[in-house]
Amino acid sequence: MKRIAIIGSSGSGKSTFANKLGEKLHRSVIHLDKEYYTSEWKQKYPIKDDWLNFQKKLVAGDEWIIDGNYRSTLAIRLERADTIIFFDFPKWLCLRRAFIRAFKREQPFDKPEGMREKISWELIKRVVTYPTKEIYQVIERYKDRAKIIVVKNDNDVRKLLARSDLLSSNE
Repeated sequence: MKRIAIIGSSGSGKSTFANKLGEKLHRSVIHLDKEYYTSEWKQKYPIKDDWLNFQKKLVAGDEWIIDGNYRSTLAIRLERADTIIFFDFPKWLCLRRAFIRAFKREQPFDKPEGMREKISWELIKRVVTYPTKEIYQVIERYKDRAKIIVVKNDNDVRKLLARSDLLSSNE
């Protein structure tokens, strides 16, 4: 596990898991939201090609953990990943977590400084319409070159983090 892409719906727990995995593997984590936005949800890369090129540079490294969706650039990460971890949590749970996160007062660790979580119709729509079946079809294309791990609940998360082979895996 040298190049790990963590994907899933907003509110599924990708970022928290990414941090825990990064600690376990002694590796830094790249949160795409932190890279994409400046503050107040303003984009750093309003030109699509700039965002594409930035991500190509991110995945050029030998070791990384990248958490985030950004379906328009998903292939960039999946092409280089040797491990794809898909958080397929129930949509109701993702919505619940998104609401809880929005009402917390502390600075989100996966967002730029000064940027707060907020509930919007766009976020609700993004969670409710998350294309789970489509994502399964996409990751299926990479099964011959990457290890695919599907996480469906918090128990799966705990089991995955407890696996001792994560530290010794050089796949």
